[in-house]
Amino acid sequence: MNKMSKEKNINSFWTKLSILLLNIFTVSGGATAATVPAMIKAFPQTAPTLVELTMTVPALGIIFFTPLSNVIAEKIGVKKTILIGLTVLLISGVIPVFSNNFPLIFASRIGVGVGTGLLASYSQSLIISLYQGQEQQRLMGLSSVVQGLGMFLMTFFAGVLMGQGWHAAYWVNAMALPVLLLVAIFVPNILGKHEAGPAAQAEKPVNSKKVDGKIWLLAAFMFFFNFSFAFVSIKFASLVISKGYGTAQSASTLMGIMSFAMAAGGFIFMALPQAVKKFSLAISLGSGFLSYLILTMSNSLTLSGVGIVLSGIAVSMTMVSCMTNIGIFTSPAQVPFSTSVVMTTANIGSLLSPYIAQFLGKTFNNESPEFTFLCGTIVFAALLVVAILIGINFGNLKFKEVKEA
Repeated sequence: MNKMSKEKNINSFWTKLSILLLNIFTVSGGATAATVPAMIKAFPQTAPTLVELTMTVPALGIIFFTPLSNVIAEKIGVKKTILIGLTVLLISGVIPVFSNNFPLIFASRIGVGVGTGLLASYSQSLIISLYQGQEQQRLMGLSSVVQGLGMFLMTFFAGVLMGQGWHAAYWVNAMALPVLLLVAIFVPNILGKHEAGPAAQAEKPVNSKKVDGKIWLLAAFMFFFNFSFAFVSIKFASLVISKGYGTAQSASTLMGIMSFAMAAGGFIFMALPQAVKKFSLAISLGSGFLSYLILTMSNSLTLSGVGIVLSGIAVSMTMVSCMTNIGIFTSPAQVPFSTSVVMTTANIGSLLSPYIAQFLGKTFNNESPEFTFLCGTIVFAALLVVAILIGINFGNLKFKEVKEA
């Protein structure tokens, strides 16, 4: 494919849409969470905690296969790696529709994580590699919008399909099929990780597996952010019930609103003036800090709703800001592997969140949900300081190619 034809493909509406739609699957693992109570009844011989684990076990596949996706892409190309990921996700995702075998269903949920891991880093790194300037930042913002709206739609349709039984809810994973077809038809065959990216074409050969210290800083940042943000998923319903101002159902309703807030976070990122974007991470952490402060102090569903909306804005803006910064802080050749390192570390944070919450509760002899959110507030305050320092030193953190004398 010649250069003009390749650039035309990259800039087509359908190519951009195909890449953006990959973002749906980076957060879709919990879309079928409403099936858990029915599954517990369907498998009385299986420990309830093991059934509940089907919602979080995909994280294992994501953690191991996100970094492996780069090794696979080196051998067969990025596009084929994404297509394999979507195929694995599609097949594994719909197995619970047809099976009453719990071990098979459990294995299929790991398969969902494997498929997600194979495509997760490319949902962001392809945008960073193939596009530049304002178009890159517009697409990064849209990736959060697609992520939030996609999560809402998958959760909504899973709930609708639940009317036909818990098995039917897993048909939502068939959404991978049209995305697979779009990628197969419209995403160009990228033989190397950055062959199509204009920035990469101008760059001298660099060790693509090298991870700069700045990227490890972002990875550590996202680890602390994700384990703290996950407190919303594991403790918010308990917080509402324990403080006596709502029920599990009302908490679930507010959690549904978070998907729209995530989409709003993407729009806010896109609307930020270019000069302010270096502080986008600080703005998102300010939202997260205020959110957890509100949730810790709240005694009403209305006020907690404000906190949940701020949480949704914080998570989407933090993710898109962090991923955009990877493309700014390191060389184009290092972007995919660096992205996978940050995403893997972030997923480890999410996976360990329940254990960290338990550890903090036992250490300070206070296992109340309110105390958990107080701990999260303190973590967000510390991260806000780090984010402000990143913004102040943004110019020094930018990647600068070393020119030979």
